[in-house]
Amino acid sequence: MKKREMITLAVFVFVTITAGMWGYLLDQILTEQPKGDSLGMGLWLVLPLLTGIVLRIINKDLKQIGVRPNFKNHMKWYAVAVLVFPCVMLISILTAKAVGGLTVGKIESGVLVGLILTTFFSNCIKNIFEEFAWRGCLVPYLEKTRMNDGLLYVTSGLIWGMWHITYYMFFLPDEYFTEISRPMMVMVGIVLMIFWSPLFVELRRVTNSVWPCVILHSMEDAVPTLLFVTTDIFRIEETYSLMLDPISGIVPTVLVLFAGLGVRMYRKKSVAGECALM
Repeated sequence: MKKREMITLAVFVFVTITAGMWGYLLDQILTEQPKGDSLGMGLWLVLPLLTGIVLRIINKDLKQIGVRPNFKNHMKWYAVAVLVFPCVMLISILTAKAVGGLTVGKIESGVLVGLILTTFFSNCIKNIFEEFAWRGCLVPYLEKTRMNDGLLYVTSGLIWGMWHITYYMFFLPDEYFTEISRPMMVMVGIVLMIFWSPLFVELRRVTNSVWPCVILHSMEDAVPTLLFVTTDIFRIEETYSLMLDPISGIVPTVLVLFAGLGVRMYRKKSVAGECALM
C-alpha cells in the first residue's frame, strides 16, 4: 500500500470514529433542537461520506465509489438484498411460534404494507450516506492494504460499529432502552456489524455497486426493525430472544453471516472460472 493511500485511509477512519463526537458537541452548543433529529446527528451521518468524497476527489478516483447500479447480469443480487432480512425474520417468527415464544399484535395488512414501504424509502435516503461511506469508500481503501477477507470483514465491521457509538449513547431517545442499557447496545451493535459485514462487503464486490447494500440496509430497517422494535407488532419472549430475535439473535445473525459467506463463495468461483477461460 502506497504512503498516500495509507494517509487517506487513516484520515477517513479518524474522521469516521470522531464524527459522532463533533456532532454531540454541536448539539451541546445548539441545545434547542428536536430529539432524534438534531443538527449534530445530521453532521454525524454525513461527515464520513463527505470526507470520503473529498479524499477520492483529491486522489482522482471518485469513479471507484460504486455509484452505478450495474443492473445488467446482477438482478439476482438485488433480489438477495431485498430478501435476506425478511427471510431471516420469517425463520425467527416461525421458530418462535413453534416453541410458543411469539406474541403478535393487531394491525391492518394495508396499513402494514404502507408502513413498510414508507419506512423503506425514507431509510434509503439515510442509507445512501451510510453505505456509500462504508462500502463505497472504506472497503476499497481497506482492499488496497491487501488484508485477507476475514480481517477486512472484521475491520470494516468494527469501524462501522464504532461510528454508531455516539448514536447509541447519546442520539437515540430513552424509549429505545427499556430492555437494554446504552453500553450493552453499543457492544451488541458492534458485534452485529462485524457479523453482517461479509454480506454487505460481498454484495458490493459481486456487483461493483453500492446500491444493493443501500437496499439491503433499508430492508433491515423496514422489516425486522420496524416490526419488532419501532412498532412492536411482533415480540419474542425473553426466554427465546437471545437465540431468535431477528435483529440481534444468535441464529439470525449466523444466518446473515452464512449468506455473506455464500456470496463470497460464488464470487470466488466466478473469478476462478474466468481465469480458467483466459
